[in-house]
Order: sequence, then C-alpha cells, then structure tokens
Amino acid sequence: MKIKLLALSLIFILLTNCNTYKQANTALVSGDFQQAFEQSYQAYIKNPSEKNGLKYLPLISESYHKGQQQDELRLKEIETLSGTAKYKEAYLIINRLQERQKNVAGLQGRLVKGKDYYFKTKDYSNAYKSIQEKYAQFLYDEGLSFLDLGGKLNAQTAYYNFKNLETVYPNYRDARILMNSAKQKGMYKVLVQLRNNTEVVIPKRLEADLLNFDSYGMNSEWTNFYTGQANNSFDYIIELSFERIFVSPEQEKIETHTFEKDIVDGKEELRKDGKVVKDKDDKPIMVDRYVKVRGRFEEIRRVKEAAITARYYLVDNQKQQPLESMDLISQFVFSDSAGKFTGDKRVLERSYLDMLSHRLAFFPSNEQMIFDCGQDLKRKFKNQIIKMKI
Repeated sequence: MKIKLLALSLIFILLTNCNTYKQANTALVSGDFQQAFEQSYQAYIKNPSEKNGLKYLPLISESYHKGQQQDELRLKEIETLSGTAKYKEAYLIINRLQERQKNVAGLQGRLVKGKDYYFKTKDYSNAYKSIQEKYAQFLYDEGLSFLDLGGKLNAQTAYYNFKNLETVYPNYRDARILMNSAKQKGMYKVLVQLRNNTEVVIPKRLEADLLNFDSYGMNSEWTNFYTGQANNSFDYIIELSFERIFVSPEQEKIETHTFEKDIVDGKEELRKDGKVVKDKDDKPIMVDRYVKVRGRFEEIRRVKEAAITARYYLVDNQKQQPLESMDLISQFVFSDSAGKFTGDKRVLERSYLDMLSHRLAFFPSNEQMIFDCGQDLKRKFKNQIIKMKI
C-alpha cells in the first residue's frame, strides 16, 4: 500500500513539474516575461536538484534577460510621457528590475549540460532613488489635494495616499502627521442612544449590553460608535426607542393524556383452529405475544412570555435630517415541562419518559425575561446598523 502511495506521489510531482514547465514556456513565447520568470524561478526554488530544478535554468535565464530589457525600454518611454501619474508605473518597474536581480544572485555560474549560466546585472540604486523621490512627491501632492477638497470620502482617499507613501518612502516629510489628520477627518462618528417610552424599567444589564459595541464588533476602519450626549461632533445619531415592553403572568398548565397500545411481551406458540402449528421438523412455530398496556400521563407545563417593540431611527446629525426608521419586534418564551404517570411505562414514548425524570425549573423574573428578549432585539438592532445607509 505504501509503495502504491509513493508511486502515485511521484507521478503527481512529475505531472506538476511538466505542467509548470509548459506554462512558463508558453508565457515566455507569448511575451509575458515576468510570469515566465516567476513560474520557472519558483519551480527551481522548490526543487533545485540536478535532475528536476536545473532544467528550469534556461527558462529563467531567457525570461530574466528579456524581462530586464523590456522593463528598461518601458522606463525610457515613461520618461517622455507628461503628467505625474507615470511615476507609479516607473516605481513598480524599478522595483521589479531590482527584485529579479536579487533572485538570480544565487544562480550565477550554475552549470547545466556543459553551459555556464551568467546573469547580467546593473546598479539601479540611483535610478531607484530618483523615481522613489518623484513618486513620493506625487503621492504627497495628491494626498494634500484630496485633503484640501474636504469631505469624508476625500479624506479617506488622502489617507490611503499617505499610507501608500509610507511604504514607498517611510517618514517622508510630514506625511505621517497628514495621514493621521486624514484618518480623523475621514472617520464617521456615530452616536447610539436608548430611549424608553414605556412605563417599564429597562434592566441596567440589558441597557449596558445594548450599548456595549465591543460585543457587536461593529467599529470598522471608517466608523466608530459612541454613547453619551448628542453634540455637533457626531455625524450620525442612532436611536433605539422602546415603545412597548410586555411580560405575561406566570402560567402553569396541566394536561392529562391517556395512552393505550399493543406491545410485544415475549413469545408464544402459533395456533390455528385451537391447534399448535408446527414446522417441518415437528417443532412448534413461535410468534410474538402482544399485550395491551395502558397509562395516564399528567403533563405540568410552565409558560411565561416577553415581547419588546422598539423603533430604530437613523438621523444625519449635521443636517438634522431623518434618514430611516423601522420597527424592531422581539419575543421570548420560557417553557418547561415535567410529568406524573400511573400505569405501564412501556406505553410511553421517549419524550414523555424524559419528562418523568425532569424537575421543573423556576419561573424567570420579569427582569430576566426582558433581558432574554432583549438578546433577540440586540441581534436585530445589530443587523439594522450593518445595513444602515451612511
């Protein structure tokens, strides 16, 4: 079995290698030198043995030199273009040129079938520094432009520009300060408030749970939620207004069920016309013996219900304009059952047998009922916030 698995593994590896080689060669022929280089180089790195990996060296060499030449020509073309957006492409290309050289550094002078493979390299440090400076200046200026335009979305775009700038040119001028400023200006501040329009006291535990946005996992890259008093610093206000809170009286119901059925109770001889029926060996044929069993089951059921009707409001605080509202209705039912029985227990199904050994739970308090009902309200409230139109 192990030999078969080993053979299958070897076949799979061979097929994968062949497929990778064909893909890399196809990319090379079609002029996609970067893809050809990446595929052949990665295949070599995975298995740099004489038998498997070195066959990729010719592909690596050709795709490397053609890729370097192609990128250098493109850099010269970019220099003749107008506009500052060209520096992004130039920055990507100069990084690609340097990365290829770094990858082939360990392959210099490798011998394959009597041929030494050498890779031409250049010092791109000056070109990189020049392009880096120009691209950084472009990102900086563009970020400033979006920041000056004002508005949340423009500030967010500016933030991403400065964040990208930090990867291109760390600590460039005052970019980090501007990035933090753009972050603050791009944030949506949302105030969440609860209002109780009922005569029922909302449990403190439920109020705290509904306003605990850490448990919601709602804060996102551009939205933060707050509680407290309203002021002009908030962009939006969400209000959850309790309009009705209902808790039913405790109810204990008793239902009586009578059961009757025939069950197998051992074996007996098969008889026909008063005579015992025998098989070919002259032995009595035995069949199931059925008896009728009866019982009386008294089910004791405790029930208590709670319901909350609340209304959700979303308001644009800067414009003092209502955006959306809707009712949120939640229900919770406490129910528990136990039972008493007289008769033959073989007449009972499993669900009734379980009730016989079960001890009735105490009724929850009104506060607990409201809290449990509030958990469903919290779920619906969260879903509505997720869908809110900001």
